[in-house]
Amino acid sequence: MLGANQRLRVVFILAAAILMTALSSPAYSASDVSKLLPSAEKNFFILDISGSTNSGMLWKNSLRPSIIKRLSQPFGTPAVSGLTPQAPLDITVSLINSQSLDAPIFPIVTHEDSHRIWGVINNIGENPSAARLKAIVEDIFGGGGAYTKQAQFLSRSSIVPPVATDCENSMVKSFKYGQYMGNLDLSKKKIAARVFCSTLITFAKRLNATDSYLMHPTCGNSKSCSDIAGAILRISSAAVDAYQVNRQAKFCVAIASDMLNNYPGMAPTSVLNSQMVALTASTQEQAKIRGSEAARAVGVIFPKGMKVRVSTMGQGSGANPLPLEKNSMLTAYWQGFWEASGITASNQVRSLDQACSV
Repeated sequence: MLGANQRLRVVFILAAAILMTALSSPAYSASDVSKLLPSAEKNFFILDISGSTNSGMLWKNSLRPSIIKRLSQPFGTPAVSGLTPQAPLDITVSLINSQSLDAPIFPIVTHEDSHRIWGVINNIGENPSAARLKAIVEDIFGGGGAYTKQAQFLSRSSIVPPVATDCENSMVKSFKYGQYMGNLDLSKKKIAARVFCSTLITFAKRLNATDSYLMHPTCGNSKSCSDIAGAILRISSAAVDAYQVNRQAKFCVAIASDMLNNYPGMAPTSVLNSQMVALTASTQEQAKIRGSEAARAVGVIFPKGMKVRVSTMGQGSGANPLPLEKNSMLTAYWQGFWEASGITASNQVRSLDQACSV
């Protein structure tokens, strides 16, 4: 049996171990983050590479610059006194090709990035008060903040990821000017710099991977390269998975396409042939019914109660546009498709980068 002094020593050792574990923890758990940050909306930007829209130019001149602006602080801001709450970003770029279920996916910024960033902030701030958190946020994300300065390289037309050690050393030097970070222990400054720099380097690699693919997108030898229904089915499956994990999950889907579904082997009379339906439907109601049948045929269904909004750009346009008088039929077709899928918020937009901005 342990004596009083021995028991006291054991308690002290256990308490010290718990404290060291808490201080060395690199991130919040997912539940901790959800309590601090406003709920995020997952944004999917889907580019049709069939030629109906200039996907490379849309990415380079519209969507990419818009995303890079958001990367100046994509991690959200917790709802605490002195700070304006802001939801973290979750942005993925995907494609419509001949078999969209297997098309490449390019995550740009994810929920996990935000969890990691706020985890290290919680670590260095030692469960910070609102006042301390406000000071840390200013030191890192303010106009002259350490992250703000380092993130500037992302705005260059050609992105070269920094060397990790160079980035970390530069960021540690920037910290010394902060009202809170300036007085922080050097070891914690290095931990913070390592996490921020690794995240920035990851952003750079993701952007470069997307750039590289969209410079020369290809559907191989297939003449049918617009599997729109497959792309939507893929998103709906992701929505089901997300909703099972989090009942507050929200999706925004922005599609740049002529919305003329065309995949290898599709029959001319198929209910999925949105072009043929638009050309032959005698009424908008008839076209809408066919769109509803198409959604059910593919099995696209979004969770009931989940907030999902869809925007399309370029519908009915492209190299072989629909006759203008048939655009209303195509609109009715997709209205039926969306409603049968469980989506009530759908519209057409002129600018892809603004589709999920509000």
